[in-house]
Amino acid sequence: MPNPTNEIVAALEREWPRWQVWVVHRAVGGPVWCARRWNDHGQVLNADSATELAEQLEQVATGDRD
Repeated sequence: MPNPTNEIVAALEREWPRWQVWVVHRAVGGPVWCARRWNDHGQVLNADSATELAEQLEQVATGDRD
């Protein structure tokens, strides 16, 4: 049976091929969606949802993120 989370991670990585995407499943507080550039492990994005992570990736791509 396919895992919907893995499918979302794969879709984000297809849309953002320069970024590694993963999910941290916490015991308390729900999942954290994470991403970092394959060539720069210094900057890590964290979000409460896949949608929020996609928004952050878009902001980084357009240079709007601090």
